[in-house]
Amino acid sequence: MKRKPILIFVSVLFMAACGQEFLDVKPGVRQRTPSSWEDYLGLLDNTSNMNSSSHALGMIGADEYFITQDRYETFPSGVFHNYQKRAYIWDERIFEGNETYFLDWNGGYSNILWANLVLDGVKSLPVAEGERELADMVKGMALFHRAWNFYCLAQLFCPVYGQGDANTQLGLPLRLEADVTVNVKRSTLEATYQRIIRDLEDAIPLLPEVSSIQFRPGKAAVYALLAKTYLQMGDYRLAYDYADRCLDLKRELLDYNRIDLMLPAPFSPNGQDNPEIVFFAICPGNTTFRLLLTSHYMQPDTNLLKLYGPDDLRSRAFFEKTATGEFQYKGSYDGSGIYNYFTGLAIDEMYLIRAECAARSGMVEEALNDLNFLRKHRVEADGYTLLSHNDPKIILSWILAERRRELVLRGTRWEDLRRLNKEVEFATTLVRRLGETEVRLEPGSVRYVWPLPVEAVSLGGYEQNVR
Repeated sequence: MKRKPILIFVSVLFMAACGQEFLDVKPGVRQRTPSSWEDYLGLLDNTSNMNSSSHALGMIGADEYFITQDRYETFPSGVFHNYQKRAYIWDERIFEGNETYFLDWNGGYSNILWANLVLDGVKSLPVAEGERELADMVKGMALFHRAWNFYCLAQLFCPVYGQGDANTQLGLPLRLEADVTVNVKRSTLEATYQRIIRDLEDAIPLLPEVSSIQFRPGKAAVYALLAKTYLQMGDYRLAYDYADRCLDLKRELLDYNRIDLMLPAPFSPNGQDNPEIVFFAICPGNTTFRLLLTSHYMQPDTNLLKLYGPDDLRSRAFFEKTATGEFQYKGSYDGSGIYNYFTGLAIDEMYLIRAECAARSGMVEEALNDLNFLRKHRVEADGYTLLSHNDPKIILSWILAERRRELVLRGTRWEDLRRLNKEVEFATTLVRRLGETEVRLEPGSVRYVWPLPVEAVSLGGYEQNVR
């Protein structure tokens, strides 16, 4: 589905980050403004915008791939390429300026603007007889999209959530209206997460249980995002509860034993007919502005590849060996092979969240049930054996390793590194090697928080993240 708004044109000019502008986005509404619920639904159904997610910096910074020295050195130069090379080595200075148009920051806030245009526009829009379900869906979708984009941006530009200091740490500018002249400063981290939660809670009664269109969120998607949010906050009871609610509505997994794993793109295009998709979103990979993430430059991390046993079907579903003997990633649920990366919400992640939270709560049987149920759909039938243990710490380590095997290049690894670095037993030091040069990212480093774009700081007046 690629439904575009027909009755209106909203031109979004990606300009310097706000002062009087809306962050780094200034809209201009031409021809005529939306006047019906269908018009506003058309805005939200603009999938090329609303279903593109802010995950690129986290994917560039994570440890799921590597780049050889010669490819790093021959990577193109220029303002749209330099930030990618600097992000790869977690440099103190990432941006030069003028990259804003193409980056996570601008894309996320552009989608927030669209959501706010809808929420402001429908406040006084009458609901005719027979339009209540449509009206609720439009408002619920807008709330979800705003929360989704705040969540994605918080994983890049805010510190990892800590209950002891969330009220003093810097959060996001929380733009909650379409009036671009209102000056909005950075909130606290606590306020950012509470806004995400509030928008999602407000969306629950407005949406259908499960959307029949993968590009649109339903209640299942709201529950899934709440599960991810509470997992980041370290509230394992609520993360378990919302993952459980999501799985009550949608629980089917793909059986990789029934997929042709030799195909260059084993999964269906745009997530169609994939029962695991709860909300479809992608981080476009085959573009100049995310060139580092293309198969021409990156190769899957060798330590990641070693995690797959001989009977694990994911090694063939996610990766293929090229004619040069190198491996490349092909396993996106986007179904495009090596071009785009699925970064949305899916059922497999919900099983893993529920299993992790159960293990952390000492619910051994529940944790193993979810872990084994997932593995049964991922391992060759003849080689499948149940995992069993009585120690919740060991089971937790199995589940976290399973997250690495399962959620490859979905944008979740950066999030996991940040939150797990708070626990000594799971903290990870990342290492980049370029010839004789070695660069390290230590657990808890301030460089797990990306800097704001130059324009956002200079024109928006935002306090820059410490690097």
